[in-house]
Amino acid sequence: MPSVFPGLCADCVFSRRVESGRSTFCLCERALTDPQFRKYPPLPVWSCPGYERKGAPAPPANPEPDDKLTG
Repeated sequence: MPSVFPGLCADCVFSRRVESGRSTFCLCERALTDPQFRKYPPLPVWSCPGYERKGAPAPPANPEPDDKLTG
């Protein structure tokens, strides 16, 4: 049986590949702390509010204020 492309889970920082006997699953580690996410989502996943791409730059911790907004 051919494997299914996991969609967004393929390169999400919260996805972990789990192999069990003859099957392979994508475990969503966000599900361990947030009930909004399924532990083993049906694949492929094309849309996910918790998706974060591996290697994507992190947003700045303390963004500088925008002078245009403060006048």
